[in-house]
Amino acid sequence: MDLKVGHVCDRGLNPKRPVNQDRLLSIPQRGLFAVFDGVGGQRAGEVASQTAADTIEETLAHHSGDGSSTELIRRAIEFANRDVLELAESDPAYKTMATTVALIHIDGHGVTVAHVGDSRVYHLEDGCFRRETVDHTDLNDDIRAGRVVRERAAELASRNVINRALGVERDVEVEIKSINANDGARFLLCSDGIYRHLSDEELARVLAEHKDPQRAADELKRIVHQRGADDNLTAVVVQMGRARQSPIISIDDGLPRKRAMSAEKGRDSAGTQTRGGAGRIEVDFGSRQLYSSDRPDTDGEDRGRSGSRVLMYALLVLVLIAGAFYIGLRASDYIKKKASNPGTGVDSIQLGREAFDRGDYRAAATEFEALSRREPTSAAPLYWLGRALSEQGDYAGAARSFDEAIARQPALYDAYVQQAGAYELLGEKQKAAAALTRYAEERRKNER
Repeated sequence: MDLKVGHVCDRGLNPKRPVNQDRLLSIPQRGLFAVFDGVGGQRAGEVASQTAADTIEETLAHHSGDGSSTELIRRAIEFANRDVLELAESDPAYKTMATTVALIHIDGHGVTVAHVGDSRVYHLEDGCFRRETVDHTDLNDDIRAGRVVRERAAELASRNVINRALGVERDVEVEIKSINANDGARFLLCSDGIYRHLSDEELARVLAEHKDPQRAADELKRIVHQRGADDNLTAVVVQMGRARQSPIISIDDGLPRKRAMSAEKGRDSAGTQTRGGAGRIEVDFGSRQLYSSDRPDTDGEDRGRSGSRVLMYALLVLVLIAGAFYIGLRASDYIKKKASNPGTGVDSIQLGREAFDRGDYRAAATEFEALSRREPTSAAPLYWLGRALSEQGDYAGAARSFDEAIARQPALYDAYVQQAGAYELLGEKQKAAAALTRYAEERRKNER
């Protein structure tokens, strides 16, 4: 069966994540596709994900063709786990590294789906959109075992931490299954940098609306960037045979909907916590730990003086989540408004956005700065100028640009959030807190 593929693999917009630790495999001639989301200090996450990708590709390239696809894939992932673990043990710089994997192998109408961790595989066919993998977390394990009902998931979110990854222990439990898919089916493999910013409903819509897989992948990246792209993001869209457009009639997240069979048995979650709010999750696997940050662990440092600082950070997390969602809506409205009024410089905004999205922040800044002078009342060029300056490390210039954008449009809420982030990176925590206070005041004023 003919396979057509589109993919993106991008480091995102977070200046604290200068290295893309995601990797992907896309080998249509062998029907092999996978995404990897590496974690670890410094460049270790990048090494883990690349090592796993190389091992799986090499293992499958040299197999004799004997045995089932399921066992072949399981063995390849187990070899990858071994290689990542051995490399981690050989060099202190790699000791915290590990990676997730989500993989499909297509052979005719048979599809083998395998995963470890919280990277995902989605399946769209005949209007039915299904999550074929369930994130390996304590909470999901309890829901599937019937110890917790899914309706309590929100209140038990603190237990939604990943408990499985490649490179953590000698033996890894690979979740693997075989399914059938017909001509016209489409698969999405993605890291959490994608689905953190889009709901399953939005993912389904993008896959259904774009017949070309590359256009679908590019649209996912565009939306994630529009909503903040605070993590590395990777997506692989695989089309089996001829693309068919049909309305979405059902969405299934793969979790059981029956009531719990027994009383909830709480797990001891001591030592597990989220880092950076919407960032990757810290996972305690006994003697080794994985961290969301690209920096070495400094937990415990300055713990005694954390009162107001923790409060500010908590507020920042909440605001970032709300702000990212808000700006996704505002940016879309802004472009539509400009398109209906050709005399207001939509081409310049678009040129700047294109440069920004491809990582040419200097060119983007030039476009946005010129447009801000031509449109002295418009806030959008200054907002995007601030974003471009932040990407270049000019946090002071970015803070000034966000301030001017706010002066022109006080209700541009994400500008306050971005300004707070710039001040935080400058080490000016009081100014960061003040920006968040201004944000809260503006929201209250407009919601009365």
